[in-house]
Amino acid sequence: MRLIVLLFALLLPFVCVADVVVPGDKVESSVNIRSAPDAGSEIVGRLKQGDSLPLVGTEPGWHEVRLEDETTGFVSADWSRVRVEEIVTKVAEEATPGMAEEPIEAAAPSTVEGVDEEAAPVLADEVVEEAAEAVVAEVVKDEVEVVVEEVFEKELEAVVESDVAVPPDAARPAELPGAANIKGRENFLVKFRKETEGGNSQVYDNGNQVGIGTTNPKQRLEVNGSIQIHEQNSSVAGLMITQSSGETGYIMHNRASTLTIGAGSQDRITIDREGNVGIGVPKPRYPLEMASGAHVTAGGVWTNSSSRAKKENITGLSTEQARIALMQLEPVLFNYRNEVAEEYVGFIAEEVPDLVASHDRQSLSTMDIVAVLTKVVQAQQKRIEELESRLE
Repeated sequence: MRLIVLLFALLLPFVCVADVVVPGDKVESSVNIRSAPDAGSEIVGRLKQGDSLPLVGTEPGWHEVRLEDETTGFVSADWSRVRVEEIVTKVAEEATPGMAEEPIEAAAPSTVEGVDEEAAPVLADEVVEEAAEAVVAEVVKDEVEVVVEEVFEKELEAVVESDVAVPPDAARPAELPGAANIKGRENFLVKFRKETEGGNSQVYDNGNQVGIGTTNPKQRLEVNGSIQIHEQNSSVAGLMITQSSGETGYIMHNRASTLTIGAGSQDRITIDREGNVGIGVPKPRYPLEMASGAHVTAGGVWTNSSSRAKKENITGLSTEQARIALMQLEPVLFNYRNEVAEEYVGFIAEEVPDLVASHDRQSLSTMDIVAVLTKVVQAQQKRIEELESRLE
C-alpha cells in the first residue's frame, strides 16, 4: 500500500510545454506583426513587450504566430524569440481519480493455497507492486520516458565533463607532450600558425579599446579596413545599435534587397532595390517620397502634398489680402554662403509679409507665394475683361 501511494506522489505532477513567441529584450515597446515574411509587407498588428503569441511555424528570419482572430502573421526573428512555457498538469490524478484514496488489500495468507504462511506477506507485496506498475505504466508511459531521458542527458553531460576535465596544476607533469611554444608582443591576442606554434594576431587589446589591424584604437572597437556582415542562416542581415537606456537603432538588409534604417525600434528610412528612398514610407514609389505625400518625380520635380484629405480650416483668400502681401514682397538677388559661385533670385524669409511667412521665419514655401500671385493676377484679368467690354 505504501508503495502505491509513493508511486502516485512521485508521478502526479507532469509538465506540458508550448512554444510561444515574445518580443526580444532589445524591443522597448512592441514589434510589428506583418502579413507575410517580408519587411515591406502590410503591418497587421503589434506584439507588445510582456505579451506572447502561439508559435505556428518558422521561416528564414521570421516566426509565424497565431493571432486572436485565428489568422496568422509573421514577426521578425531579429526582434523576437521563442519561449517555452510550462503548464503543470496532474496526469495520473486525472486519469485515475480517487485511486490514491482507495485501499488495495492483499489477499489474506490463509486464502492463498499452496503458499507458505511465512512467505505470504512477501507474495502479497509483489502482487500489489505488479498491480500498481500496470496501472501507472498505461497512464504516464510517455511522460516518464521524457523525464528519464532529460535526467539521463544531464547525468551523461556531467560524466563527460568529469572525464575530460584537466587535472589540477599540482597533478600535471612538468612538461606535457606536444606543449605549445608561444611568443608574442604585449596586448596582442595569440594566433596559432602551426599546431604548437603561436604568435601575434591582428587583434590588439589594451584593456579598454580593441583594434583590428591597428594598435591605436580610439573607440571600444576600431577596424582598419572594411567590414562585411554576412548572415548565412537568414534572409535578413543587419547592424543593431543599442544605448544603455534600451533605445535601439539599426541598419537592416532583407531578401528583397531593401535597406532599412530604423530608430526607436521603428523603420524610418527605406531604400529599395531601384534606388527609391522613402522617409517614413516602407515602399517608396518615387526617387524620394515623404510620409506626408510630398515627393520628387523621376524628372527631378518637387511635388508638394496638397490633398484636401490632409487639410483643414480651409477658407478663401481675398483679393485685398493677396494684393497687400504681393506689394510687400521684396525680390532680391543673392548667393548662399556655402555656394558662392551660384546666384539666385528670391526673398528673405525674415522680411516677407506674415501671410506667406513660416512659423520660425527661416524658410519659405513657393506654393504660398504662387497662391498670392495667382489671386492678384486673377483680379487683374477680371478688371481687364471689364474694361475691354466697355470699349466694345
